[in-house]
Amino acid sequence: MKYLAAILILLSLFACSMKRNNPLDPHSNPDIEIPGEVSGIIATAFGTGSDTRYVNLEWGSNNPYNTDGYYVYRSLGYYSAYAVVDTVMHATGSPIQSYVHSSANDSSVSPGDYWYRISAFKSYPSGNLEGRNSVPVFVRIRN
Repeated sequence: MKYLAAILILLSLFACSMKRNNPLDPHSNPDIEIPGEVSGIIATAFGTGSDTRYVNLEWGSNNPYNTDGYYVYRSLGYYSAYAVVDTVMHATGSPIQSYVHSSANDSSVSPGDYWYRISAFKSYPSGNLEGRNSVPVFVRIRN
């Protein structure tokens, strides 16, 4: 038991002194700003009885200082895997962001139940730093 405690103490001491070389690590690079979580998402389905159906998504805009764009994700279930359906670039000076997912551009927009999530990202030379995914929002597209 004494040896286990000694090993744990040594591991914790060495782990704290390890050099982090991840260029997007906000703890080692104070110039990196993590995008905030997207909130206030409203999802509305349109096109019932029509050949073209679409889902309109609106959300509160993130600060342009730490957000260059948004990833829009969709899933068939709340806890299922989400796939990126599109990327929306941040519009400066706009308090509300929106995206229209339409069957005119994507044949997978068909009658059914869907869950959408949105995350913000900031572009850096070494890649995009993505913030947390939003809470999923439900929408039902009717025939």
